[in-house]
Amino acid sequence: MSEGRVRLKEIIDQFPMDSDHWNEAQNRFQFIDRLLTECLGWEKPDIEVETFDDGGGRSDYKLGRSQAILEAKKEALPWTLLPNSGPKNLYKLRSQTDASPHLKSAVEQVIPYCAFQGAQLAVVCNGPQIAIFLAFGPGKSPLDGFAYIFDGFDTYLREFPLLWSLLSPEGVDEERAQRNLSDRQNIRIPAKASDHIPEPQSFRYRSDLQEELRQLGSFLLEEIEDNPELRPEFYKECYVAIEANNRNLLLSKQAITSRYNRVDTHGSKPAALDYASKSGQIAEQAFVGAGSRPIVVIGDVGVGKSSFFENLFLSIPKDDHSRTLFLTIDLGTSATLTDDIKEHVLTTIPNLLYDNYSVDIEEASFVESIYHRELERFDNSLEGQNKEAEPQSYKLARTRFLLKKTADRPAHIKQSLAHLAQGRNQRVIIVVDNADQRSFEIQQDAFLIAQEFAATRTVHVFVSLRPSTFYLSKMSGALSAYQNKILTISPPPADEVIKRRLTFALRVAEGQAAHGALESIRFNLSSIVLFLRAMLRSVRSNKRIQQFLGNITGGNTKSVIELITGFVGSPNVEAKKIVELEDESGNYLVPYHEFTKHALLGQYRYFNSESSLVACNVFDVHASDSKEHFLKPLIVSYCASNSGSRDNDGFFTGEDIEREMKHHGFDSRQIGQALRTLANKKLIETPYSHYRELNVADDIDPTSFIYRATSVGIYHVRFWVGEFSYLDAVSIDTPIFDQRVRNDLSKWASSFDIAIRLKRAERFRDYLTKIWDEASFRPPYFDFMAVLQVRDDEFNSVRNVVNKYKY
Repeated sequence: MSEGRVRLKEIIDQFPMDSDHWNEAQNRFQFIDRLLTECLGWEKPDIEVETFDDGGGRSDYKLGRSQAILEAKKEALPWTLLPNSGPKNLYKLRSQTDASPHLKSAVEQVIPYCAFQGAQLAVVCNGPQIAIFLAFGPGKSPLDGFAYIFDGFDTYLREFPLLWSLLSPEGVDEERAQRNLSDRQNIRIPAKASDHIPEPQSFRYRSDLQEELRQLGSFLLEEIEDNPELRPEFYKECYVAIEANNRNLLLSKQAITSRYNRVDTHGSKPAALDYASKSGQIAEQAFVGAGSRPIVVIGDVGVGKSSFFENLFLSIPKDDHSRTLFLTIDLGTSATLTDDIKEHVLTTIPNLLYDNYSVDIEEASFVESIYHRELERFDNSLEGQNKEAEPQSYKLARTRFLLKKTADRPAHIKQSLAHLAQGRNQRVIIVVDNADQRSFEIQQDAFLIAQEFAATRTVHVFVSLRPSTFYLSKMSGALSAYQNKILTISPPPADEVIKRRLTFALRVAEGQAAHGALESIRFNLSSIVLFLRAMLRSVRSNKRIQQFLGNITGGNTKSVIELITGFVGSPNVEAKKIVELEDESGNYLVPYHEFTKHALLGQYRYFNSESSLVACNVFDVHASDSKEHFLKPLIVSYCASNSGSRDNDGFFTGEDIEREMKHHGFDSRQIGQALRTLANKKLIETPYSHYRELNVADDIDPTSFIYRATSVGIYHVRFWVGEFSYLDAVSIDTPIFDQRVRNDLSKWASSFDIAIRLKRAERFRDYLTKIWDEASFRPPYFDFMAVLQVRDDEFNSVRNVVNKYKY
């Protein structure tokens, strides 16, 4: 900066004071080019000149990644500026443009250039005068904002540190001018209607029936999986074979099949793990090529990695059971009280061998068989030669020799496993499961232990990890030193998972399967039986429910089960009505909106950011800009479209997304915050789940990552944003920029009356429609009005109910 100031003074001192005024070309050649490169530090590759845009305009300078547009004007047309009583060099732009037609003309010329090229920062310069302002901002005309204006070369020199901070490459990249000007002109974000509810995050209490259903539903749908008596039958009936091409997912086949392509940092495509469910045979591909390395099984959180291994063991044919030792080391539940994973593993393996297969690696005969060759060498040693002469001394020395062998626990366990595999011809399989639920350091220890066992070449070792934890370890952890065999697990169809779980739960509740497991439960089972029957029938017959459950959980089998378990006994589900109607008709269908209401509200009375595990209020804003209601839907829709430039795996660069959203009038801060929120809530994703699973520091630019839409995000923008249940729920959680609408929603915020809820949702929908029309969004990838039109049948259904009962 100091050197640039010196150079600027040298340039100005060279100007003949009595020279003719420059025209635009001379201004650019004689001064602006030198100001940018010699004084402000811009490199020529970072400047584009004479850039045409889609509106037919041609900008003089484009700085950086379309971060600023500079327009040069004639020196002969100076700006007449009004006196400034505010902060130094900071002016109200409209006042100055009203006073100076030349400045107004320049400002009005550069604004369209910025809009078409996605540059928020506009700069106009006639030589001795330069103005810096925002070409678009939240909720107001650019002319109603502020501008930094430097009036005269002496001002350039005197205030050069400020000019540098605003227009140097570093200042532009850090958006110093945008932040300063935005902070000056943005109005406060209006309150949400929920602020007028005494307890907006209060829970809704269950009735006695709902509480009874909750307890039984939790046992029948979740806890029953852990019952050792029921586990074989449970997995036989409930396990769904891996199926990458999920028929209900709102994703392209390419996006589904390529979900794990980037998991290997060496660029090789991992193999999809398959399981021949019809033949009941272990897929040999899982074992081929592993050699002395553990097999890393990659799958998203909740996709069913543990279930795959559990079913793999239970599906081993009876003829092979006698020769297969399947040892599962669960670091998620069985090792939570210890950080010494090595000690835990060395304790667990002998216990599993003894408890499950009656193999005691400390038993004398077993120890002698393991070290048979070592004992032969011992007999030829000096101590061994006393075998005949001093049998008692020989026996003690032999025992001490074996005790020393077994005292080295790691070596002894490896020797024991090798003996079982080679000496007894048994297949030994070790699964290190749920390592990704522990700290990064423990994950590294777990992998190194698995590597040590696999290096013996006598056992098959599996380590299950999420893509994010595998990526971290591959970049800077234990996996970076190894070339691993990678297998991947894709999610099964959610509707099939639910149907099988409900069917099995119903059979247990009706006493058709393992009824003895319910003997200790003293509840009347008739209600849960009726409720489960109605649920199962509804999921089987309603394609809309199937599509909803499959997409809103994003292929996370665990989330699907949690969602459906929570539905049973949810305080926001009319359980009594469902049970009574099913009892009367025997053919009741639970409507779709009951499932969505639970997904939106969970156990809460009102929608809030914590109420739902799957829903995101895409209309919420982080800046005082009414059109930001549509920023998140636009980003998700863009990431799900064929627009722009995406790679072979369906990812868009953050810079591409930012550039596209700037065309719609959003600034970098709005876009960055929206990307963070969407990634956190799983509406979009990076290859390694940044923000959602991998923490990202606040100073990291969100546009430095690549993103693609998930089925969760696509369901939000294609379905939920137009539905009555969703609009009703999020209406109280959204800042409203129209005072009259805000007053109405605040007045109705706490009501559960269906007529009031209808008025609330319609008022909110009309408000969003008005904002959409005013913003003039016309992207080819998202049409809010079309979504509303398709989903209008739900509003009609609610109107019919209101009119029927004259609410």
